[in-house]
Amino acid sequence: MTDETKERIKLVGSRVADLINVKSIVTLALTGTLVALMFTDVNPTKELLALFCTSYGAITTYFFTRKGE
Repeated sequence: MTDETKERIKLVGSRVADLINVKSIVTLALTGTLVALMFTDVNPTKELLALFCTSYGAITTYFFTRKGE
């Protein structure tokens, strides 16, 4: 294996590790819940749906506009 190949493998591993963090888990969980609400026979109240959508938008906006520390 060449040094370049080892570096690429290390880079890919690092990027995969970065994807598996709290931000990704929360975003995927909220997105999964939203998809489940849209495509199943669940009928939440309008207030609950409005609360979920507001929370989803706020959390997603916070995570993706926050400056790196």
